[in-house]
Amino acid sequence: MYRSLNAANPLGQVATPSPLRRGAGLTLVELLIAMSIMGVMAAMVAGLSEAASSGWKHGLGHAEATQHARVALERITRSVREAWATADHPGCVVSYTEFGAWRFPDTLVVWAPNGPPQGVNGMPLVNECVMYCPDPVNPNQLVEIRAPYDTREIPLTSELNQSTWQTEIALIKTSPSSTKVVLTDLLRTSENTIGGVYRGAIRFERELRPSDSEWAAYQASTIAWSDMSWPQDLYGSSRGSRQVWMRVELQLMPGDEVQAKDPAGQQAVVFFGSADLTYTLSK
Repeated sequence: MYRSLNAANPLGQVATPSPLRRGAGLTLVELLIAMSIMGVMAAMVAGLSEAASSGWKHGLGHAEATQHARVALERITRSVREAWATADHPGCVVSYTEFGAWRFPDTLVVWAPNGPPQGVNGMPLVNECVMYCPDPVNPNQLVEIRAPYDTREIPLTSELNQSTWQTEIALIKTSPSSTKVVLTDLLRTSENTIGGVYRGAIRFERELRPSDSEWAAYQASTIAWSDMSWPQDLYGSSRGSRQVWMRVELQLMPGDEVQAKDPAGQQAVVFFGSADLTYTLSK
């Protein structure tokens, strides 16, 4: 007896029912776990992105501050190196701003005439000088100031820090006839505890060799020519080299941290510069 073969089941095997299959999809627990993992990954990616963005802004801000400092310091130091100087007026002097017992050496006055000096008495004129200081109105700006119409004689000595000339210099800084060039607007500012005035963070320091006191003592015949502090002993029997050494400290706020005020105490970037001027003193 022969059994007929089915084309769909040629061996005549008996088909067994397949097990029940679950419908496609995730359970609620699986869905919650997947969402948690995705949330953690998204937070990690966001954190990395924020760190990368912050690092980029930080680097960009510091690069901008460095460029501003380079331009400002080069302008100041070149002016000092090219200054006009005589035995009585050594090319530049630091003017102090005083508040009570506090003294801020924040203004540099340089004898920088356009051509030979015009003063008939060998004295520098105001319009032959250039000042570097924070802007009195916008203290976050470091400015270069000239008074082109002021033909008064100005003492580039310690007399400049007497009350009369301190007042005059303050008036020159705010005079509408003075010309200003902004060297940087990233200057760090801090509040002065006296009067609540915000001041730009810049400091100038000048050193003379031989010093003013030594030169005055020599002229008064109380010190010998050879006993003065000649730089590198560069002097002869009747002539010697005098050095004017100027140092500058400049604090700039990088990039988006620039504030007219600094209540959060952001970290400023400090830059230093120096220049020297050498000229001849004669007996």
